[in-house]
Amino acid sequence: MYDVAAASRPRCLAVATGLTATLWGAAAVLARALTARQPATADEALVRLCLGALVVAAGWAWLQGMTGVADAWRGTPRAAHGGVRRLAVAACGVALAGALTAPAHAGTDGSDPLSGLPLPERAEGPAQPRHPTVVVRPGDTLWGLAERDLPTPATDRRVTSRWHAVYRRNRGVIGPDPDLIRPGQVLSLPKENS
Repeated sequence: MYDVAAASRPRCLAVATGLTATLWGAAAVLARALTARQPATADEALVRLCLGALVVAAGWAWLQGMTGVADAWRGTPRAAHGGVRRLAVAACGVALAGALTAPAHAGTDGSDPLSGLPLPERAEGPAQPRHPTVVVRPGDTLWGLAERDLPTPATDRRVTSRWHAVYRRNRGVIGPDPDLIRPGQVLSLPKENS
């Protein structure tokens, strides 16, 4: 009579040896990284937590693999591991419940949940000028720009008031002489009542 269990024992030893070497080697590397130094930031603490979870998962995988090897060694594989399955389902339920409740509590103490996050280096989206602008063309004068900007017909008094307002707003661009504007200069036009 052929003994199936005895024939599979060399294979069981090879699987057990390979599984042990692989998983415990990985766990040793992870444990060394885990104990390298104390975490200085929240990111490092999260990495350490994940490394610890990987060490536990490697140990769990080794335990499950060795249980299967032991069943094959005896030649009597068990149909169901009810206790292990219940434990795994309970662990998944706890992890899921923790993940679902964490966002609900974030920021309930009045703190901003986004505080501490880096802000973008520049504004996103199209730029909206606060005031309309005009590019000076050859032959333009402040009087002409002010007159074009006002509804027609505009009185000389209103045009004079307008070009003075344009000059006040753009003195840094134009310089000290309001009669000297250069083609290509970009001038900001103030609101009409300025």
